[in-house]
Amino acid sequence: MNGYELIAKSKFNQFHLLMFLLLFMIISFDGYDMFIYGATLPVLLEALKMDPAQAGLIGSCALVGAAVGALLFGFMADKIGRKKVIIICTILFSVGSILSGLSHTFYTFGFFRFVAGLGLGGVMPNVVSLTTEYAPRKNRAIMVAAIFSGMQVGGILAAGMTIWLLGEVEWRILYFIGGAPLLMIPLLIKFLPESANSLVKHNRIVELKRILQKLDPTLSPETVLSFQGTAEGKKSSIKSLFSENRALSTIAIWVVFFMNMYMSFGLGTWLPQLMINAGFGLGSGLFFLLTLNVGALFGSNVAGVIADRIGYRPTLVGLYIIASLSIFLLSLTTNFYSVLFLVALAGIGFFGGQNVGNAYVSLFYPPSMRSTGMGFAFGLGRLGAILGPVIAGFIVSWGMAIQINFLALAIPGLIAAASVLLIREKHSYLHQSQ
Repeated sequence: MNGYELIAKSKFNQFHLLMFLLLFMIISFDGYDMFIYGATLPVLLEALKMDPAQAGLIGSCALVGAAVGALLFGFMADKIGRKKVIIICTILFSVGSILSGLSHTFYTFGFFRFVAGLGLGGVMPNVVSLTTEYAPRKNRAIMVAAIFSGMQVGGILAAGMTIWLLGEVEWRILYFIGGAPLLMIPLLIKFLPESANSLVKHNRIVELKRILQKLDPTLSPETVLSFQGTAEGKKSSIKSLFSENRALSTIAIWVVFFMNMYMSFGLGTWLPQLMINAGFGLGSGLFFLLTLNVGALFGSNVAGVIADRIGYRPTLVGLYIIASLSIFLLSLTTNFYSVLFLVALAGIGFFGGQNVGNAYVSLFYPPSMRSTGMGFAFGLGRLGAILGPVIAGFIVSWGMAIQINFLALAIPGLIAAASVLLIREKHSYLHQSQ
């Protein structure tokens, strides 16, 4: 019996639910950490005595760490296992967030944001890979999208907690909250499954059969299992991402992730401040950030359902066009309700695109190189996440028109849509395994 086929044909059950809840909580705090800097930025400018250009650079410290973390831990997970890497990364970003809250200078705050970024960047591709590996075939897109909607839950929590607490407590408390996932470590050790590919590679067949029996209780301990596409003949390496006619698609995937994260982090970091510069108050700016994440929470889950029905590629192209148009139109209006609507649409577009793209790309690569493929997509994509806040920060500091900022954030959406069309699906693992 083919073990991967058994997993693919399984039905969603308690095993999947427990894994979903654990990974959802991790990604929720990942999202919290992503947005808490943007939410507290108007206060941090004064508290840490930063100008807008410095604030953009500080915002990129976590993103540089995330790029390094995605590349390092994505490759490492294919060697030592995804569960171990997820636990290590959760500890890293939790401790980094707490230490950020203890910082008193521009430099120490930036350094600990980098430390947090290492964990944040490393955890995401491995959550995608582990979810994809165990999710039933018919539920993969919606399960990955639902787990990554935790990013928006974290963003809502960051904006909501800032609106609620910032006037009552010091900003540091908001960063201490980001360390809460440390309490989850015992649960991750006990309940989170190791990837099937890693278990096969290290000959832990008895442990793997126990997991598979949770997916199919009728499976006999004596059943002989095969796992096509694991370590035999398919080593995980950077070179493998370009082998077997994958070169053009791999480059296109990197461009898609770069442009998506450029939009996401650029707008997510600077939206409150841009709205203040447009004439709205701090409360309104934070409310727009809240709206961005509420729209994204709704849209990304709906996008997952649509992708499972009509396919990943048309869904992604549509989402990126929506994101680009809505961000561009933000430059043409200052009407409060119009801005609310367009901000929600932008969140649906680029966060929905990221969530669906995660599932799409994880299924493009074989299991033996899935974490490496996802790690490089996230890692190189994080370069876009670094440039987004930095370029926006320089545009703000130069006193340029707010329309220039929005235009600079809108164009990458069209580039992402065009790049999706360059991915050659016939060479994907998903196409070849069907």
